Amino acid sequence: MAHPVFYDPRRARWKRLRTVFDVAGIIVGTVVIVFIYAALRSEPLQKPLLEFQKHPYHALKETEKEKAIERRKQLVRRSHRRTGMAPSQVELNTDEGIRGAFYVPWDAASFSSLREYARQIDLLYPEWLHVLTPDGRLQSVDEQTAKLFDVVQNGVVHPVDDKVMPFLKSEDTGTEVFPLVNNSTGTSWIDISTFLNDPDAHSQFRQEIAAFLATDKFRGLMVDFEDIPTKAQTGFVDLLSELSQDLHSKGQKLYVSVPANSPDFPYSSVANASDGVVLMNYDEHYSGTGGTAGPVASQDWFSDNLTEAKKVVPLDKLICAIANYGYDWERRPKKGRTPAADVGRIQTVQVAWLAARDSEADVTFDGDSLNPHVVYLDERNVQHDIWFLDGVSALNQMRAARQLGVRTFALWRLGSEDRSLWKIWDSPLDTVAPSLLSDVPPGQDVDMEGNGEILNLEATPQNGSRTVQVDYSTGLITEETMDSLPEPYRLGRYGASADQVVITFDDGPDPQWTPQILDILKNKNAKATFFLIGNQADRFSSITSRIFKEGYEIGNHTFTHPDISELSDRFVRLELNLTERLFASRLRTRTVLFRPPYSVDAEPDTEDQVRPLEISESMGYLAIGDKIDPNDWRETPHQHVSAEEIAASVRDHLPPCSPTDRKCGNIILLHDGGGDRRETVRALPTIIDAIRAKRLQIVSVGDLLHKNRSEIMSPIPTSELWSAWLTLLGFWMYSAVQKLIVLVFFLGDLLMTGRLLSIGALAIYDRAFPKRFAGHLGEFTPKIAVLIPAYNEEKVIERTIRAALRSSYRNLRVIVIDDGSQDGTLRAARAGFAREEAAGRLLVVAKPNSGKADALNFGLQHLRRDEEIFVGIDADTVIARDAVGLLVPHFHDLKVGAVAGNAKVGNRVNLWTRWQALEYITSQNFERRALNTMGAVSVVPGAIGAWRVSAVRDAGAFHTDTVAEDADLTMALLRRGYRVEYEDRALAYTEAPVNASGLMRQRFRWSFGILQAIYKHRATFARKGTLGWVALPNIVVFQILLPLVSPFIDLMFTGGAIWYFVEKHYHPESADPASFQRLVIFFLTFLVIDFITSAIAFALERSTPDTREDSWLLSQVWLQRFAYRQLFSWVLFKTVKRAAEGEPFAWDKLERTAAVTYRESEDSVHVP
Repeated sequence: MAHPVFYDPRRARWKRLRTVFDVAGIIVGTVVIVFIYAALRSEPLQKPLLEFQKHPYHALKETEKEKAIERRKQLVRRSHRRTGMAPSQVELNTDEGIRGAFYVPWDAASFSSLREYARQIDLLYPEWLHVLTPDGRLQSVDEQTAKLFDVVQNGVVHPVDDKVMPFLKSEDTGTEVFPLVNNSTGTSWIDISTFLNDPDAHSQFRQEIAAFLATDKFRGLMVDFEDIPTKAQTGFVDLLSELSQDLHSKGQKLYVSVPANSPDFPYSSVANASDGVVLMNYDEHYSGTGGTAGPVASQDWFSDNLTEAKKVVPLDKLICAIANYGYDWERRPKKGRTPAADVGRIQTVQVAWLAARDSEADVTFDGDSLNPHVVYLDERNVQHDIWFLDGVSALNQMRAARQLGVRTFALWRLGSEDRSLWKIWDSPLDTVAPSLLSDVPPGQDVDMEGNGEILNLEATPQNGSRTVQVDYSTGLITEETMDSLPEPYRLGRYGASADQVVITFDDGPDPQWTPQILDILKNKNAKATFFLIGNQADRFSSITSRIFKEGYEIGNHTFTHPDISELSDRFVRLELNLTERLFASRLRTRTVLFRPPYSVDAEPDTEDQVRPLEISESMGYLAIGDKIDPNDWRETPHQHVSAEEIAASVRDHLPPCSPTDRKCGNIILLHDGGGDRRETVRALPTIIDAIRAKRLQIVSVGDLLHKNRSEIMSPIPTSELWSAWLTLLGFWMYSAVQKLIVLVFFLGDLLMTGRLLSIGALAIYDRAFPKRFAGHLGEFTPKIAVLIPAYNEEKVIERTIRAALRSSYRNLRVIVIDDGSQDGTLRAARAGFAREEAAGRLLVVAKPNSGKADALNFGLQHLRRDEEIFVGIDADTVIARDAVGLLVPHFHDLKVGAVAGNAKVGNRVNLWTRWQALEYITSQNFERRALNTMGAVSVVPGAIGAWRVSAVRDAGAFHTDTVAEDADLTMALLRRGYRVEYEDRALAYTEAPVNASGLMRQRFRWSFGILQAIYKHRATFARKGTLGWVALPNIVVFQILLPLVSPFIDLMFTGGAIWYFVEKHYHPESADPASFQRLVIFFLTFLVIDFITSAIAFALERSTPDTREDSWLLSQVWLQRFAYRQLFSWVLFKTVKRAAEGEPFAWDKLERTAAVTYRESEDSVHVP
């Protein structure tokens, strides 16, 4: 007896494979461990030493301080206003908790403050809208270009915010938003008298306001029109009345900011026309007074204004605005007898503290005004008087207001405030409130020292401390001493030069644009610095090596280009470490240059923007900024920024720099990757020529710092070479996995498409042009035998025999072979058919158990000489009455060696059996139809199949060296040149496994047997014929390779989708929508093609009473495919493993349930 295929009694093959797997596992494991260790832990880089720069400020001499104090005592207090505030959502001044705050989009610190304190803000007034023209058009400022644009254009409302509303919604702070509209350009207030007095302009303005407010969940509007001439006040009040009616009709409210103590202002009329009036109770002395410096809002002045306001504004409509900012007045030296006018610049509280720190001056607390004050001399010997309002003044003002019955407050403004005020913001009357002001956190601002675009973190934030004294008779703080000043992040700026410029490129390398840029630089003999994305540098390693070898500096631009301000510290370090390890492994060097993606923190304004730089600083990096940014990446739907525009933008901001040109600098930012960069490539020669035309040198970043290349990009030590090699291998594995993912998706789609086009086309052809017979048997009615091998089939054997005997083809004999059954199979086979057995129509024989193949061969020995054909059916199968009669005519063609029938699941009792019924239609039958066109059906099923006796004996009958004897014999016939065909009308109903366990055991046997048969007949791949060139490739590609690939597509899509949405939730900027869209497209393509193929298979099934219930199964195809793909992948893995192990295969018989049901009619067999 021949050994089974793959059988290896000594298991030598498996031992060799295990050795290979173990060695490979050790190698891969070591590489992975080293790679992960390197990615998570790295030694700080050796950053070059930089000389710290400091403002050359100094404190006033004691005599100058005394003079300044005396001047403050002699100040003439004047009443004026600066800006406005807005309302509340409940009845005002009845609840301590109602608090409002102003937000400005032009200061990044404002959003930082909003994010930190949003839950303490009930009402938010964002300064988004402006009216600057006589026609009343709504305008807003583009934060990217700083240019005005019309909010409503051709009836379409354009967004003005992409941060505030998404943040408030995501955090669910309960903050209500009232957009603010004013008449400010940002530098001055526009006279809008014409607009206010024009009813037509009112109408347009109201329409656009209504359209804008309808775009989001806004609760109303806040109007802040300032410097309104007397002649326009009537029109102003009329407009407010009209707006109030519009808003009230939609359940919204109108609030108006008004100046403090302005005799000519119509307070009562404004209050009557609105829901709330915000008294801007500050700017006692303010920018542009032309007079002397003084308090921003002295305590008595503040209280007097509030008292007067209560006389003309009902208390239930009054909101008191509390300011927290200051003015810096410069007292220029006198020329002759005429003193220079004071110039007051608006400053945040933090800037005032920084001025005191840098000049080593004291922060004094004026006992008359209860406002803090700083005075110092700058490097030009110009005296600065800084008056400001802080947490102490806020507490005093809120307590004074409470004594006057005012409980509703609004802060001007978020981002400029003393952050300690938030500790007392909700409960200013608490006895512990003054003590809460002792700890003083730094402001949101960043202290920038020096000049240049190369940033180095010099100091991290430190809280300050203050001591206060309270006059308990009034409840006010009357003395404030800053024991230590709060320290914000301090960044040193380096690299300023009058005659040197650096050209830098971000987002590369790119295989199309970077080589062109390198060629231009080489031809022009120009230096440059490339900030590379690690993932790109790994993908295009040859270009990375070229950049390095040609002498250009390389900088770290993270590994995947996320917005690192949105990432956790761990992810930021991971991004930087991965790129650093890539450079170390590929280039044997480390760079200290780092530029954050999106230039997010190239010029940080707030502490949350500096946080990533704190991480990079701790790792030894220098952050490289870029003032000269022509935005070469910007594009509209129809065009890119042109080369001429790019070159002109660079040329206009080259050194020498004027003090007013904030975009002038020494570092140019261009892009060699991340999109279509043809315009950048075109502009580069012009840029180089323009730089040299101004007699400027093109240098590297290291040159700006007066450092050589080895200090900027130091070689890795020899002791780390082994780690570099292993890390490089890790990157190769990482790249291979990425490519494998794409390959798997591509291969899956390709195979599914190939199956649809090849198998589908052939199947359709077979259905459209079937092999025709005379329509009846005619003279061709050979004697045939029906062989039924049976082992422990007591439950089903009688039904199977009965169905075979009822066949409409009468010239047949049934032979039952009992293969040593341990139950009553033999008795059941004989008990009910004594008459048929006596008549010679039934023969029941028995033999010792030796397997199905031996049983069939034993049955062949009992065939009569005139029985030319036999039909083999399984003992659990019920054949239709006409099945045999439909199979026989095919054998009229002497080239036909076998014919496969149409096996269907007969026990559709649960989901698993229904899914198998679906599989039989969409997989097995579908492929048999296609292969039938070439007579190359690869497997004649044991459930129903007809065989030519002479062909079977010519092939050596059924072999026992595989467990798929029917597949093995089919291939043997094809190998000998016989045709094997398919008859889809010959129906047989078989019992399928009823659970996943049984299905897996059955498919394991099928898969193992098929693999044995393929291996056994592998020589035919190299021979011309339908077996080697059609049947076997079909099995390998569509029954082995495709099922192996398919589950990986599911797993990769599921994993990719989960990863994308996790990233989108926790790190929005690092999520890549484009990659996810490609993933979805690949996956949907796979599913759609699979569904189309299945639909075609269903359409090709013949519509008979026996098959009419099949069509509804199509609705379950996607669920079935997903479950089957995972199950069959495990089966195939187990199959390959068993083949490699060389162990013998034990026949695993399924327990029969006898659940196949049918009608014993003269017409058909029916399975529900």
